[in-house]
Amino acid sequence: MKNTKQSFNVSMLIHSLIGISLMVFGRFVPPPSIAVPVNDKLQAAGIPLDGGAHQLAITAEGMVIIGLFLGVVYLWTFVDSLWPSFLGVALFGMTSHMAMPQVLNQFMGNPMTVMLFFLFMFAAILMRSNISAYLARWFMTHPIVRGRPWAFTAMILIGTYFVAMLEQTTACFLMWPALYIVFDYVGFKRGDTYVTLMIVNTMMVALLSFATDPFKGGAFYLLNNMSMIADNAPGDVVPVNIALYLLFSVVISFVSIAVILLFMRYVYRVDVSPLRKIDPEILKKDELPPFSIQQKLILGLFFLYALWLLLPGIIGKDNVLGGFLAANSLAASLVIVFLATAIRVGGKPLANLPETNQSYPWRTFILIATAFMLGNSMTGPGTNVTLYMEFFLKTHLAGLNELALTVLIIALAIVVTNFCNSVVAGLIFTPVILALCSGLGFAATPIIVCFFFIVLIAAVTPAASPFAAILYDNPEWISRRNVALNTLVSSALIMGVVIVVGIPLSRALF
Repeated sequence: MKNTKQSFNVSMLIHSLIGISLMVFGRFVPPPSIAVPVNDKLQAAGIPLDGGAHQLAITAEGMVIIGLFLGVVYLWTFVDSLWPSFLGVALFGMTSHMAMPQVLNQFMGNPMTVMLFFLFMFAAILMRSNISAYLARWFMTHPIVRGRPWAFTAMILIGTYFVAMLEQTTACFLMWPALYIVFDYVGFKRGDTYVTLMIVNTMMVALLSFATDPFKGGAFYLLNNMSMIADNAPGDVVPVNIALYLLFSVVISFVSIAVILLFMRYVYRVDVSPLRKIDPEILKKDELPPFSIQQKLILGLFFLYALWLLLPGIIGKDNVLGGFLAANSLAASLVIVFLATAIRVGGKPLANLPETNQSYPWRTFILIATAFMLGNSMTGPGTNVTLYMEFFLKTHLAGLNELALTVLIIALAIVVTNFCNSVVAGLIFTPVILALCSGLGFAATPIIVCFFFIVLIAAVTPAASPFAAILYDNPEWISRRNVALNTLVSSALIMGVVIVVGIPLSRALF
């Protein structure tokens, strides 16, 4: 045990030194450059001509920010998510790109970051309310599952999808214990195919929910980042309609669940006969108290918040209500938290923030705030990063049609997201894809919605997402080798669904 601990500490030290070295010394790497034929866009950007061609290179400032960003991402992946974020902010403020007061304003004063601060407050309120436990219990004890193994399996996966809409990564902590009871009751054990596939696929379905949720999930971050880009480039970039994205992602998710079930039944040929003797009553051992007025009000606030975000996409923004809600969408989470703290039941506020603070996802909030700050600066003016990526990719992808480009982006996204935090990957590559589509003359929105969905399906490596980390940390019921193998298969199935169903659906909707 002592040697293991010592080895672990040495490993952490080595990874820390590598990450800090990237942050400090990455700026000294020679900037990449390419020669681009005379181009109006590059002339307008002031890119110099040499020998009849623009010499497009990432600037020195761009290399400084790239070094910082890569170092922070490396440390996030292999060390920790808190102190690397704080170090990245501090070092960024010491560069010539931006003064420290501006850096701190970008870090915590970004409108998206402020909105997320209040959104995570409400997410913590939802978690503490325990509403998801009632939803999970309903799915798992429905009479339809009695004596029907595949109906039970489908209800578990569908239940996970909806529970994850409320609690995301913690959804599996509600579903897995019930599965363990079932496994013990019918005689399943660690290593059985059904056990392995259900543990993996409940987490994969939670990821589908994460990629679907436009209210507080991964999709929410990427959709709002897209809206910010559109606000800064009116006419050039069109924000994604949230209601249509929700429709798109729900369809893709349920088709993916169906494909996973079919694969379990007809490819893996899982033996589910022990489940025929399952009695839903065994899952009711621990009775839940009656649904309280507080829980009903909190659930009502959640639906009010969802309606605020969805209505402008349904009724349009050219009317008083739709225009008002769209113009004030960033205030939605603030208003909901105000109501949750102002409404009193039995002399007490509906939400007790000191209590809910225990469930506040501080690590996620700090990580995303840092990613917004560094990502926006890296792809912003004065770095040439977006321009370089646009023309580099245009040069190497010339001749690809729109379908081939979309398939390539989907394939690259599922690879990259498993070696880099999924939300961070989505934030960084969004402006690059938008610029590439603009340069090639392709409609960006159908491509970008497929990218948003697939880049959030990150489970193959422990560093890919919190979902993956939880999955790999369950040795009692599944080996790490089986996690890697089966998440790879399920990720490939979901990618196939996005390509076969998602591409034509995105073109029809957007």
